[in-house]
Amino acid sequence: MRKPDPVAPDAPVAAPADRFTLDGDAAVEARVAADQAVIAQAVAGLVPAQHFAALVLMGGYGRGEGGYVQGEQGPAPFNDYDYFVVVRGMGRGARAALALGLAALAETLAGQVGVAVDFALLRQETLARAEFSLMNAEMQWGHRVLAGERDVLARMPHMPFHALPHGELTRLMLNRGTLLLMNQQRLLERRSGGAASGAETGLDPGERQRFFKYLMKAVRACGDTRLAAAGLYHPSYAEKLARLEAPRPERTVDAAEGLDPMPHHDDFLELYRLAHRHKFHPAYEEFAGEQAAEWLARVLRIWKATLYAFEIRRLGFGFAHWHDYCRADVRKGQRGNLVRNVGVTVRDFGARELLRRPRRSLYYPRERLIAALPLLLTEPGSPIDPCAASALGLPSPSHWQPASERYLGLWAKYA
Repeated sequence: MRKPDPVAPDAPVAAPADRFTLDGDAAVEARVAADQAVIAQAVAGLVPAQHFAALVLMGGYGRGEGGYVQGEQGPAPFNDYDYFVVVRGMGRGARAALALGLAALAETLAGQVGVAVDFALLRQETLARAEFSLMNAEMQWGHRVLAGERDVLARMPHMPFHALPHGELTRLMLNRGTLLLMNQQRLLERRSGGAASGAETGLDPGERQRFFKYLMKAVRACGDTRLAAAGLYHPSYAEKLARLEAPRPERTVDAAEGLDPMPHHDDFLELYRLAHRHKFHPAYEEFAGEQAAEWLARVLRIWKATLYAFEIRRLGFGFAHWHDYCRADVRKGQRGNLVRNVGVTVRDFGARELLRRPRRSLYYPRERLIAALPLLLTEPGSPIDPCAASALGLPSPSHWQPASERYLGLWAKYA
């Protein structure tokens, strides 16, 4: 990727250490704090004391930017509660058993607090060599240690945002684009189920909320990617909005690339303001009368344009069509150990895949997903591009529905 124009600050101002939400009042903060106390106590009761290092709240609530809603019973959290359970001195078998116990505990706690609870295990012994990833960098910048060693993450290497590996944003766009694929699949299922014309929007209230929540997540990822392309990435959503809304310097079309650095800026910014509001004050009932397919098409246009422009900059060369981007020799910026990559390929695609698609077999399979996704995000029901079929390990011709199901199965492993 070419050097960005502005230079982002190396060390953004630290996330607030005394809040869970951006603008919640005392009642909102007390509700979230009470949930954290319940969850911390439950985790402490499950993890053997000699192996417990810390319980770290990450994500929006960990950096003081969690969302909430006001209901009949008072304020309630809206976003998921995400945690790292940091352990030490545990063998592989003990960690596997603990992971199962935490998964069961998460389901129980979700029923109590009203939002999804997610636990991931983190070995204290590996913190000093933690991967430089977007997730780790954001956690390092903004988190809350609810129990255990307060400075447990100080062992991690420094991860400045301006030096983030560019493939991390490609990975983010993959994960949020996959949500758009899920939305596309849901609309197709509704049509196939005989929904009346105009009722391709025949989503029940829960489905509709999830559908538009996925759209907003994809728009926010486009904001992250556009900021990163300009060297302005920041982990705080309030700061992201301010940077995106700042007047853009006059820029000419890049003759080598043949496009504006980040297309459809006005439409994107309108969508981003909406997605930003829903991040903190979700009100998905306002979409009750909207056509889901039209909204999906609008967000897909922004997502594809953002990924296209960003990848041209990351790669340092252009491509005319997503088919060209899909090729195995166009790297997608996903790191991995060669031996591990080949082992995962043999495990999940079979040993013959090494002969059928030798180049793809050398890379971590997430590259296959990134290659295929833009080609899958087309009109459902049609045969997919042969390159996408090849990336997914499918014969050609293959049709959209089985290909999308294959994609989602692989994404669950490699996201």
